[in-house]
Parts: sequence; C-alpha cells; structure tokens
Amino acid sequence: MKKFLSLLLLCLLVFSGLNACTAAPSDEPDGGKAPNTEVQCSDGSTLTLEQINEFLNSSADMGEGSIANKIAVVPIDHIDGPRNESKFYAFVNYKYKARNYIKYQITYLSCTCRAASVNYWQTAYVELTLPESLNSDDVSVRYLSFDKDPNGEYNGGFWGDSNPTPAGVTYSVFKTEFVPYFIDKDYGYIKSLSVMEDIALQDYQADGRESYKLDTFTGSSVSTNNIIRMLHAVIKYHLEDEYFK
Repeated sequence: MKKFLSLLLLCLLVFSGLNACTAAPSDEPDGGKAPNTEVQCSDGSTLTLEQINEFLNSSADMGEGSIANKIAVVPIDHIDGPRNESKFYAFVNYKYKARNYIKYQITYLSCTCRAASVNYWQTAYVELTLPESLNSDDVSVRYLSFDKDPNGEYNGGFWGDSNPTPAGVTYSVFKTEFVPYFIDKDYGYIKSLSVMEDIALQDYQADGRESYKLDTFTGSSVSTNNIIRMLHAVIKYHLEDEYFK
C-alpha cells in the first residue's frame, strides 16, 4: 500500500506540472497496444503518456535494473453498472520479467457506485506469457489473483470492491468461480469480450465448471466487467515490452 501511495503522489506531481495540459488521442492506430495519448499543453508543447512513464522510471530510483520495479500509468476503459463508459487510468505498480512470462500488479478503480469515502481501488496480480510466436493473440493469462501470488506466500493483489456486492455476491465467489475462468485464456479471445454477457455459457461451464452460472453475477457486473477491462489494459501494456519488438 505504501508503494502505491508513493506512486500515486508521484503521478499527481507529474500531472500538476503539465501547465494546464489537456489530453488528445493520437490519430495513429494502436495495433492492439496501449494508445500513446498526447497531452496538449497551454504553451503549445505536447507530452505523451510514453514520455510520462519514461519520466516516472528515470527521475527516481525505479525501473528495470534498479532496486525497484518498472512502473507505468496505463489507459483503461472503465464501465459502470448502467453501462456508461469512461476513460480512466490504471497504475502498473510492479513489473518483473521471468523466463517466458511477466508478472504484474495493476491497480485500478472498479466500483464507482459507492460513496466517495469508500471508493477504494483494487489491485490485480497478473502473469502474462511471452509466446514464442510473438503474436499478440497468443499471449495468455498464466495466473490471475486479487490476493495471493502462485506461491501463496505474498499478497500480490487486493480486492477493493464491495464485499459482498450490493447483489450479495462475496469476494470468495468471485475468487472461486469468475477469476479462474480467465487463466489460460489468450488475448485473441479476451479482446473479443467487452462485458460479461459476451462470455458463452457453454465455454464458461467447460472443464468441470458445470455448476457455475454467469447469472450468479447479475447485479455485480461492475466488478466482472472491469476485470475484463483491466485485462485489456494490462495486456496492451504487456505488448509494449521489448520482447514483442
């Protein structure tokens, strides 16, 4: 938590110094990668999200090869209960490259229907593969958690949504039934999903999951849909890694 708060403070300092800058999307297609949003400043200069992330990793003792891990601000397409979409940012506050996959922590705002006093952010721990094909569609989710890492020793994630949700669904149900569904799913499939209803029930119940129902999460779609949106965001950032270049 201290690491996230420090990152958030640093990001606020960066943005506060942008001299009344406003964001404008680039005309370049993203090709499945994170958009390199340009910030138009009042003095006529521009600043890209890529430059901001470079600053975050080069102006302090962070980034690859340092005593800390690389961090980044990434775009995320948030969706609320009534299906209104908003452009938000998420924070990748940890990145570590292993032999054939990369480990991430990504912190994002999911539930926005609560009072501001409890509008907590949550952190997902995600492992994404580095496919030999170098094809973005072949990137798959090796692990996904909102609490323990695969070794069960460290809390790589944190569940910040309501528990239970207003519809009565507890985090334990999300952890048991919904989150594991995405493990081993590739980006070719995940990018075809926008909301929970895009998941075919037959696919959702495959491989011994016959007792699980998507209807369980009716009324809790903010949590489920923004897990999908979070995966979009972190995979697009993943594709910016030098491995794919």
